[in-house]
Amino acid sequence: MILRTFVRKRRFAIGLSVAAALLASLIAALVSVGDRRPPLHKGTWIWDAESVVEQADPILNFSKRNDVTHIYLYIDRQNVTPGEYAKFIAQAGKRGIRVEALAGDPTWGWRAKREHLQSFLEWVARYNTDVDEDARFSGIHLDIEPYLLPEWEKDAPRLLEEWLANLDYAAQEARRIGDLEASADVPFWIHELEVPGYERYSVGAWLFKRFDTVVLMDYRDRAEGSDGIVAHASAMVDEATSADKAVVVGVEVAPNDEAEKTTFHEEGIETMERELEKTRRHFQNYRGFRGTAIHGFPEWISRERKGE
Repeated sequence: MILRTFVRKRRFAIGLSVAAALLASLIAALVSVGDRRPPLHKGTWIWDAESVVEQADPILNFSKRNDVTHIYLYIDRQNVTPGEYAKFIAQAGKRGIRVEALAGDPTWGWRAKREHLQSFLEWVARYNTDVDEDARFSGIHLDIEPYLLPEWEKDAPRLLEEWLANLDYAAQEARRIGDLEASADVPFWIHELEVPGYERYSVGAWLFKRFDTVVLMDYRDRAEGSDGIVAHASAMVDEATSADKAVVVGVEVAPNDEAEKTTFHEEGIETMERELEKTRRHFQNYRGFRGTAIHGFPEWISRERKGE
C-alpha cells in the first residue's frame, strides 16, 4: 500500500515536471517567434542605371561580397529597357539581393509635379505585371528632397505640406496599383518637423503611418558622440520601434561639397564598416532598427578595385 502510494506520487511529480518543461518550451518558442525579425538590411543606391547593363556581374559580385541585401536602382526609362532591368533583377535574386525601383527629384515635393510621381508608379506597376516573378522589383524607393530647393527657405510650411501630400499619395498608390512595398529617404532631422496644422505631431511619426520602412540619411562619419550616427538616428529608431515599423540608417561614402563630417570619403571603407558595426551593435535590441545603407556606390566599388 505504501509502495503503491509512493509510485503514484512519484508518477504525479514526474508528470508535473514534464508538463512544466513542455510549458517552458512552449513559452520560449512563443517568445522566440514574437521577437523574430528579418535579417538586417544592408542597402545601396545605384543612380547610374546603365551601369547594371554594362557591369552586372561585377556589381552583383561586389554586392554579394559586401553583404548587400537591397539595391535601390534608379529607373531610367530613356536608356535602360524593361528587359535589361528584368535580367539584372533576376540575376540579383539568385544572389539573395532584392532590388527596389528608385526615383525622385526635389521638385516632386510640389503638388503640381505629382504627375511625374504618378507616371513612375504606373511604370513600375506595369513592369511588374509584364515580367516573370523573379524579375520583379520588390518595391518602390522614393528620394524626394524638397528642402534642397530655394523655396524651402522662403515658404517651408507650404512646401512641407505639399511634400507630405505627395508622399501620402505615393504610399497609397503603391498599395493600390501593385501592392508594392514603399520606402522613402528622409534626413535625420525629420522628426524635428511638425506636420502642418498639428501640434506635437512629428513628421517622423506621420511617415510611419504610411511607410513600413524609412531610410534615414544619417550622413556623419562616426557612430558615437552627440553629432554621431547613433545620436541622430535614435529618435526615429525609437519612433519606429513604437510603431512596429523599420528604420534603415544610411551613410555617405562619396565626396560632397558639405562638411567633411558628412562622408566617409576621407576616412575610407574600413573605418566606415567599423562605424556601421558600432551602430548595429548599439541598436541591436531595437525592433525598429532594420539595418544600414551606403550612398555613393561608384565610390564604394572603386575603392575595392583600387585596394583601398
